[in-house]
Amino acid sequence: MSEVLKLVDIWKIYGSGGNKIAVLKGINLSIKRGELVIIMGPSGSGKSTLLSIIGTLDRPTKGKVYIGGVNVTSLNEDELVLFRSRRIGFVFQSYNLIKNLTALENVMLPMILSRLYDVKEAEKKALELLKLVGLGKHAHKFPKQMSGGQQQRVAIARALATDPDLILMDEPTGNLDLKSSAQVVSLIKWLNEVYGQTFLIVTHNPELVEVATRVLYIRDGRIYENPPKQLLAVKLKEELAKMEKSSTVREAQLKLLEIKAQALKRLALTGSISESRLREELEYLRLRVSKLESLVSK
Repeated sequence: MSEVLKLVDIWKIYGSGGNKIAVLKGINLSIKRGELVIIMGPSGSGKSTLLSIIGTLDRPTKGKVYIGGVNVTSLNEDELVLFRSRRIGFVFQSYNLIKNLTALENVMLPMILSRLYDVKEAEKKALELLKLVGLGKHAHKFPKQMSGGQQQRVAIARALATDPDLILMDEPTGNLDLKSSAQVVSLIKWLNEVYGQTFLIVTHNPELVEVATRVLYIRDGRIYENPPKQLLAVKLKEELAKMEKSSTVREAQLKLLEIKAQALKRLALTGSISESRLREELEYLRLRVSKLESLVSK
């Protein structure tokens, strides 16, 4: 199978000087024609940034993106607009349909903008695409007249309109109920298996894994072939070590213990706490103070 997408050492860095933040860190990725690849990761892992770069909506700080053999990082903005309209399809969590256009008109729009079809051809193809996704009878409805699941299927038909090399999906079931999610996911799987469409989907929904031909994982700006199970544990240890060494954190903890001690004293004077409970609380305070003192002495 030919290569639809190739990423070579992709970095995305925001800020400058000492305030630089690397959101993507040297990502390499290859997707073959006909694959349905899912990239899973939590919020803040770099999923959306990666999708924006692949979709030519943003440029990497470093690295190259090849789509259908074309180095899109070398194209100027006008060239990118035309390339994007012809070679890449998009499906978003919030559908992004134009509210004052019918389902048919929404699907026609990318064909007309791509300059590959005249209006008559675009209308004919849009109607067939709506039939393909099971919405032929809804062609003349506006988005507000359709359910979330129906709107997402219109969005999928729109993404298919120019026969793109690759369809990018960002949380395609994020706003859908269980039934609508099942309908959309089964449609995606069918389009991949029968229609031969290549998909790249970013999500944190583990249920989508069932339809994938390949699953990748993104964490802290890096791509993994297997779930990075130990990564969170390592990060936790690092953060805990920082907190233990932080004088600001220790000072805040001591202040909290001091406030707690004052509150216990007041409760004891007013008889609002039993002696046994007071002893327990004081013993707990002593243990916490002892712990802080041991950290200071390290």
